[in-house]
Amino acid sequence: MLAELVAIAAALAMPEDLRSWVMVAVVLSTASLIVAIFLPTASLGLAKLLRPGLVIILATPAFLMALQAVPLPIGTLGNPIWATASTALNEPLAEIITVDTGATMFSLAQYCAVLAAALVTAVVALDRIRAGQVLHLLLSLTTIATALWFSRETNGAAGPDGATLVVLGVLVSTASAIRSVDQLRRLRRPGTIASAPYPALIAAIITMIVCMAALLIRGNLASIVAALLGSGLLLSVFAIRRWFLGVWGTAGVLAAAMIIFIATLTVIPLRTNTDPTIALSTSSQTATERMLQDVGPAGSGAGASAVLLPIYRDAGASALRERPTAAATVVIDMGWVFFCGVLIVAMLGAGALIWRSLSRVHDYSYPALGAAASISLMILAFADHGVLGLGASLSAAVLFGLAFGQSIPGAGRDALSLESKEASDRAADPVPASYPKFASALVAAWPRVTLMVLGVTLMTQALWMFVPEWYLGGRPSLSRIVSTATTWPNGMSKPASIAAAREDSWIRGGSKPEANSTSSAGDQETALPELSNTLARALRSSPLRGDIWLMLAAASKHGSPQPGTAAMLKMSYYTAPNDLDLLPLRLSVALATDAVVREPEFRDLIKRDVNLVVAHRPALRPALVSAYRSASADGKTYLESLISEQDPSYLDQVRARHFRQGSR
Repeated sequence: MLAELVAIAAALAMPEDLRSWVMVAVVLSTASLIVAIFLPTASLGLAKLLRPGLVIILATPAFLMALQAVPLPIGTLGNPIWATASTALNEPLAEIITVDTGATMFSLAQYCAVLAAALVTAVVALDRIRAGQVLHLLLSLTTIATALWFSRETNGAAGPDGATLVVLGVLVSTASAIRSVDQLRRLRRPGTIASAPYPALIAAIITMIVCMAALLIRGNLASIVAALLGSGLLLSVFAIRRWFLGVWGTAGVLAAAMIIFIATLTVIPLRTNTDPTIALSTSSQTATERMLQDVGPAGSGAGASAVLLPIYRDAGASALRERPTAAATVVIDMGWVFFCGVLIVAMLGAGALIWRSLSRVHDYSYPALGAAASISLMILAFADHGVLGLGASLSAAVLFGLAFGQSIPGAGRDALSLESKEASDRAADPVPASYPKFASALVAAWPRVTLMVLGVTLMTQALWMFVPEWYLGGRPSLSRIVSTATTWPNGMSKPASIAAAREDSWIRGGSKPEANSTSSAGDQETALPELSNTLARALRSSPLRGDIWLMLAAASKHGSPQPGTAAMLKMSYYTAPNDLDLLPLRLSVALATDAVVREPEFRDLIKRDVNLVVAHRPALRPALVSAYRSASADGKTYLESLISEQDPSYLDQVRARHFRQGSR
């Protein structure tokens, strides 16, 4: 429980970067290994839950994510970007499904962390007292997260998973209130001993007020409907259990709940003539629609939507902060077949939890909470991206672990009865049969092996992410090489957010490095081959990084012009066509290379950039002066013709600034 608290708090308090991922992975892997070693006697209940069919279902997403990074035969499901990158780098690259192996491995690590949180919670929740403590833990976390989200939303700096946590807070507070009311009813019976439910009831009411107020003030209509439908499902189960309506009464209540569910969905304004995965979104999803039109049967790789978004986005649209919905993200990353399978599993899981909630004598609110969360999260998945956030996904995992752990009837009693039965059998028969002993040992070892494998996998992934950041095997890091290269001409350090892949370092930078005025020409010549090798290593695992392609083209042009410079520059144009941060350096490299200026395709690309600067981005006009100063003779002539077509008066300014700076 302490490990889950630390993991969720870290995910909520820290930004979603390498440090938070590594910390969450280490904490949850340690918790999984400890639980696997010191498995309680109630683990027989977990063995009932973790049947081979469920284990296969849980392991399928991880297997598919890993399969996306496996080399495939040419011409199959592999993404064609790898063949194009192989031609540009002039070296063989195997075709794989994902377009970014680093992003896919991070997504796999997050899924394993979510799975570990759910299984550890399921083990803890086998005990009724600890299950109540986990519920109170979720109640406290969602209350604090809601207050933080509301304050950040007011300041315009809210995270993507805030609305999801608020909806979960509404559901958890409703379930806690129902559990407290049931305890109050049991207290009134003579001879009944139960804990005082008043503090928990008061805390649930406070959380409900805080979460509903935050939703009504800052939440959108989809999140409000998701919260109301989830809490309505919980209240329907409470009504069935409270008044013992029988089979027909239960069917009537569920039918009424279904009618209300369908009627409530009609209140949400749906986007017409668009993909169903973004039908409930209220923000702009233009680039997402384009990505969905090009999605393949196996997807583009887990985590690839964040890499593809800048390519499909309009020029200068980064300020809109478009984020695909969770449903659209799953389709883009994993394909339509996987997404439909997730929906089917979620619906079947919700139905199973409702059935187990109605069949339990006590503590039926836990499985009902899991069913309500499943319905609410499915609605939120079509409205925003928050369901896939690290903090929201870990909180949902703990909730589902609590629901499934408490959905097993009498797990602890079954374990004790099994131990007493084995003891009596040993007393009656001094030579017991070996097969039942082996079968019972296998059943008891199944949860232990599952948790241990998951813990080792998470620890390996944490090391895989952490080691390259601190130890690069003696190779120079990308950040140090870029710092050395800042004294190069043509704005070499202009590209922002340069990140290498697994083979080099996990840098998530975005600032321009400081210039080193003491760098000598010899140091620059030494750094050029190192820079090229480092950038090429990054592109072998992330071929859609337009900024890295541009850096490699600039490095090869500045050192010694190579035939591959034009190919690398073309890759930068097509993998980052609308990134305005790259435009100054890209124009400088393109106009300084005669082979590029003379090619008709490049002339059209250069014309597009120049027209964009002159007509729509006046703040970037100084970049044209820098490009004109470093351009070749053919480049200067072509740039003058382009500027004269758009703004002849500005051409005189460009020439005047060029001669004035040249005289200095």
